Amino acid sequence: MQPPLSRGLITPELIGDDVLENKKSLNIALLGALSKHMQIPEADWHEAVKASLPEKLHEVNIRAFAAGKAAVK
Repeated sequence: MQPPLSRGLITPELIGDDVLENKKSLNIALLGALSKHMQIPEADWHEAVKASLPEKLHEVNIRAFAAGKAAVK
C-alpha cells in the first residue's frame, strides 16, 4: 500500500532540472509523481494527458510523466 500524501510533499524540486526535455512539462511530471499515490491505472493517466494536449506534445509529456513517477520512491 502506498503511503498517504500527508506523509510526503510533492514539489517541483522532486523532479531534477536535467530530467525534463521541456521545462513546460513539469506539471505533467508532477502528475506522474502524484500517480504513485493514487490507484488510477497508468493508461488512464496517459489518456488524460493526451486528451489535454496537442498531438505534437504527447510523447514528450508521456516521458515527463514517467520521469515524475520514477522520482518517487
